[in-house]
Amino acid sequence: MSDSENKIECPTHGEANRAFVCNHLAGDPRQRWYCNYPTKDDPWPDAWCGACEQAFQEQGEWNEQNSQNLNLKILCHNCYDNKKGSSVAPLMEARSASWLPLVSNANSELQAKLDHLKEQYELSEHERWDWSQETGEIVFSNAGVPAVIARIQFVGSISTVSNTWLWSWSNSNLNPNISLDLPAVRTFGETEDFAALTVPRWPADEVDGWEMTAIAAKVLNAQGAYRTPGETGFTYMLLDDVRRAQ
Repeated sequence: MSDSENKIECPTHGEANRAFVCNHLAGDPRQRWYCNYPTKDDPWPDAWCGACEQAFQEQGEWNEQNSQNLNLKILCHNCYDNKKGSSVAPLMEARSASWLPLVSNANSELQAKLDHLKEQYELSEHERWDWSQETGEIVFSNAGVPAVIARIQFVGSISTVSNTWLWSWSNSNLNPNISLDLPAVRTFGETEDFAALTVPRWPADEVDGWEMTAIAAKVLNAQGAYRTPGETGFTYMLLDDVRRAQ
């Protein structure tokens, strides 16, 4: 399918890319979505609901019998993202008894790590920071002289325009090397059934950004974390191999 053939006109979002979901998700998106994870070549993979997944498992494949139940609907990619993102809140509410203690523990652990880094390297006191996707490092400097260097892994970003969280493993604009370890956090989310760790983009604020970073730091046993501002939000990253430049 050519790029032009993949475009549709959405009443809400105008011209956009097309995406396909089963009719059940189109009507009630606040449930678990079954689909592949997004890739650069397939950023909005076909998705279906639990009932359709059960029908697929019973047959072991999509065939004429069970595919009729899918009744695929076309969405624009923005509607797809918004609908999928809306599934996180109800799914996480159902797992709150396990999720909330984990977040509390992860936040406490990360705060202790940040306090230690502040004491040892005065990260908040340097004149500027510069990170590079190519080198995978962040450099804190004063008067143009590097003071502290750390290896980084991007966790994700908060957009203050759309008020959403986007996991780094789903951000095709990033160098893949900058988030190589993050799929392990996603795998943890799959194992524990935490949708916030497996849905690529969902409604969130800065507090959510720090919570996702704390969870990632815990799962990956990172030395610390840092957040940098941008024109449209914040980028959250893990720090390791923190060292003085001289």
